[in-house]
Amino acid sequence: MNIALTFDDGYREQLVIARYLARRGIKATFFVITGLREFMGRELLGPSEIKEIASMGHEIGSHTVTHIDMTRAPEDVMYRELVESKRYLSELLNDEVTSFAYPYGPHSEVAARLARQVYRVVRTTYVGPARNYKLLDEHGCVVAFNLRLSNIYEVLRLKNLDTVILYTHLPSITKLNLLLMALKIMRPRFITVSELWM
Repeated sequence: MNIALTFDDGYREQLVIARYLARRGIKATFFVITGLREFMGRELLGPSEIKEIASMGHEIGSHTVTHIDMTRAPEDVMYRELVESKRYLSELLNDEVTSFAYPYGPHSEVAARLARQVYRVVRTTYVGPARNYKLLDEHGCVVAFNLRLSNIYEVLRLKNLDTVILYTHLPSITKLNLLLMALKIMRPRFITVSELWM
C-alpha cells in the first residue's frame, strides 16, 4: 500500500518531524504557509528550514501565502495566493512546486478550478467513516484522512485501497512513532503527494 504522510502549515517544530522521518527513510510532504512568520501562536518555518526539509528528500507544497479560507475569499485573492506561494517556494527551492493543500480543508468549485490551474496535485481533507473514503473528490482533488490512531485502524480494515493520504499538523514524536508502528502492518511504501501522479 502507498501511504503519503502530509503535514500542514509549516510549523517550525515540523523540522524535528522531518529529521525523524528522514532518519527512518520515510518521505513526507510538508505544506507550508509562505507569507507569515507565525500562525495560531506558533512560529513557522523560515527559508533555510524549508530548504533543509526539501534537502532530506521530503516534498514541499504550498498552503497559500496567508492561510486564507478558500471557501470565502474573492477569486482574484485566491488566485494571487496560489500563484505567489508557488512562485516563492519554487524560487526558494530552485525547483517547481507542484502540490497544494487547502487551508482548513474545505474548498469551493471556484477554488478547485483555480488550484488545478496552478498546481498539478491539489489536496483536501476528509471527515467521515473510512468505508466512504475515496482518493479523489468530485473536483479531482486528492483527499486526506486525519492522521489519528483510530483512523489508522479504520484504514487497516479496508481491503480495496492501494493508496491512502494522511494529514496532521504537529504530532509528538511518540505519537508519530505509534502511528508508524500501526501502519507497518500494511507494509507501506511511503511516497510524497506528487509521486501519486508520476
